[in-house]
Amino acid sequence: MLYSFIVFLIVMALAGLLLWVMSVAVAPKDPHPVKEDTYECGLPAPEPIISSVNFQYYFYAIIFIAMDIAGVFFVLYSVGKGDPKFGWIFILFSLLLMIPLTYVMVGGNRR
Repeated sequence: MLYSFIVFLIVMALAGLLLWVMSVAVAPKDPHPVKEDTYECGLPAPEPIISSVNFQYYFYAIIFIAMDIAGVFFVLYSVGKGDPKFGWIFILFSLLLMIPLTYVMVGGNRR
């Protein structure tokens, strides 16, 4: 079991390295300046673009993704064998997930 996991890690590391080498080999070395311009609907921007990003909702998006992944873990735990000796890890994981969820539900990160 441990041997197959180590082989899996080595294969994934080599695959990642291969993809990185391929992207460096194929990427353009000196792109044309027109390709670096900002476009709006396929046309050049009429005025310089000043980008201001509102980060207010990124926190909620991260919480959503974390809860989505946690839901997958919960389903796998409940559908699988559900070994009782790992029940305390399941409870600890649930409690740790409640900290950011409680922060969002109470109304944190309001402006």
